[in-house]
Amino acid sequence: MRLTPTALLLSVALAIVAEAEARACSCGREIVGAGRLYLGAGGVLPPDAPGFPWTGPEPLAGAADRVKVTRIAGTRRVPVKFTITGDGGPEFITPAQKFAPGQVYEVTIRESARAGEARQYYTDKSSLPPAEVTTRVTIGAAPLRLTQASLRAGPQTHEDAKVAAAGSCWEDFAAAKVPIRVELPPEVEPLRDYLLYVTRFDGHTWRRSSSLCSWLDPGRTWTGEAGTDMVFAVCGPRDADAVRRTERYGPRSDFPEPGRHSVEMIVVTPDGSQSIKTPAITIDLSCAPPPAQPTAPLEAPAASGPLAPLEQPEPPTGEPRGCAIGEPGFAWLLGAAWWLRRRSARRARSAGCSAPP
Repeated sequence: MRLTPTALLLSVALAIVAEAEARACSCGREIVGAGRLYLGAGGVLPPDAPGFPWTGPEPLAGAADRVKVTRIAGTRRVPVKFTITGDGGPEFITPAQKFAPGQVYEVTIRESARAGEARQYYTDKSSLPPAEVTTRVTIGAAPLRLTQASLRAGPQTHEDAKVAAAGSCWEDFAAAKVPIRVELPPEVEPLRDYLLYVTRFDGHTWRRSSSLCSWLDPGRTWTGEAGTDMVFAVCGPRDADAVRRTERYGPRSDFPEPGRHSVEMIVVTPDGSQSIKTPAITIDLSCAPPPAQPTAPLEAPAASGPLAPLEQPEPPTGEPRGCAIGEPGFAWLLGAAWWLRRRSARRARSAGCSAPP
């Protein structure tokens, strides 16, 4: 389904709303860093793009001195004249001449002077984004054509969720979560990171973050990867302020209850000239974990017949059994002869005969 470009640049308006809410939460956005370009895999840009789409902490409009564009033509480096357009969403660094397939550019962007001054107050400068970034961009061979896309839901999990909330900046509660991902046609998949995405949940725009102080680039979500998002339903108790607000104003669509919900995603080019919407899918968010799979009882080993009695090992042949007292000597033989002679005399007396002398 195709939508009008005006209706599709929702990410721009949502970014402005999110910034207003963050101000109410006393959040200060970091202004350091050179930002980034929206490009496809390998730094490819379709030839029908109006310019180099860019996003960053501070607008480029009115600050053309922060940008340098060079076209690489063999061994020559040709400076390129450009203009900067756009406000609130991705800005466009637009060369004076249209792109042609196969062209190669280098785009250099640096942070503002105000950001450079703020950088000196950070104690851990190693964690800061670079102050200047140079990106090589190749113009693709064929124009981009958005024709179709589908939405796929991943497995449901049950875990704690940290979600941005007015008044307290964020809330923590138990939730049922399901990841979603846009499936693009093979010819469009390489340009996944070039495109923008907006999630629709039960007919409402779904733009969640972990805190009102978390900043999301236009067309991106709190999961980070292009074309992905995470939907959830509240399972655990919310804080007292949230309960009072719910009792007074009713439940909000950005804190949905368990049940069946309709989810779809809009895919749009950075300039809004092309857009498609995935067919809606139904996601059943349940706070009850899936039932545990029954465990089969352990089976006793099959009988293999009566056990044979253990055989006692025979002692080695030629060895004496019992206690050994050594070999019989001559004295032992004399004692045995005396005992036999005495036994013969006893038998003769008992028979009335005298033993021969």
